[in-house]
Amino acid sequence: MKIDNAREEKKKKGQKRKHQNDQADMEMLKLRAALEGKHRSNGSTVLKSAKAQKRQKSEDSEDEFYRQVKQKQEAKKAAKAEIYSRKPYLIPSSPDLVDGRRLISNQMASNRGLTRKRNKDHKNPRKKYRDQHKKIVINRKGQVRDIRTQVGPYAGETRGINPYTSRSIRIKN
Repeated sequence: MKIDNAREEKKKKGQKRKHQNDQADMEMLKLRAALEGKHRSNGSTVLKSAKAQKRQKSEDSEDEFYRQVKQKQEAKKAAKAEIYSRKPYLIPSSPDLVDGRRLISNQMASNRGLTRKRNKDHKNPRKKYRDQHKKIVINRKGQVRDIRTQVGPYAGETRGINPYTSRSIRIKN
């Protein structure tokens, strides 16, 4: 029962909308008739056809649209020009007076110009060669075993003997 009531209410609402639309259409027709009557009373004997009026309106709206687009483009260009234009910098009217000579910056004092950045460790040649030697010694440890000194009386091999490794030089016959 509730479902049937709901359907009936929906139909009534739809009918109300239709009637409202019909009333709006009637009002528009009355207004149009009144306007045409005014044109006739003003003495304008030649009335344009509906198609001609629509065409005229569309041309006017297109012209209006193109004008708006052109205005937007001009505004955009003006904004861009304002952003990228060079503004004259304010020059101080009275320069600061300094007693005696002007001070120079550290950059001026060093007078290095454009020089590449150098490694801090290579400033001192003694340190550079010390680091080089250290690096070479580390690389050499992979090639040659360092000599282990005996600390006390011989107590056998502490690490054990691996029979599968050979660290001696083979003598050729």
